[in-house]
Amino acid sequence: MRTDWNSIRGMLNAAIDACERIEALQYAEADREATTDIGGQKVSVHDFLVSAWAYPEKLRYLIIRERHDTGVDLPYVPETSRILLAMSQAAIELVNAGEVTPAKQDIQQMIKWFDEDLVRGIESAVATHR
Repeated sequence: MRTDWNSIRGMLNAAIDACERIEALQYAEADREATTDIGGQKVSVHDFLVSAWAYPEKLRYLIIRERHDTGVDLPYVPETSRILLAMSQAAIELVNAGEVTPAKQDIQQMIKWFDEDLVRGIESAVATHR
């Protein structure tokens, strides 16, 4: 099976870019009630934020349904999916973590391991096995 890595990258980058811009606005909980007019309707900051997590949740189920309809259901969670999930869960712990990045050295070591060792190690093992 092939994976559309460009769509995945685009989705994750869109979320990261949006969150970075929201933080740059110095968004605070008190801002949730602020509204703007969209097509004659008042839309609050809270509405936007809830939509920003509900939209991908809804899209996830659309993707699952379309995969089912085309006979490409997942019999198990692929290892690469688990990698993305674990990395995103670790990354979200850095949101609003303060001026000093927690575990920064460990993060850099992990990034280096991903960049330099992970795929090379798998490639070597698979080549030997085949």
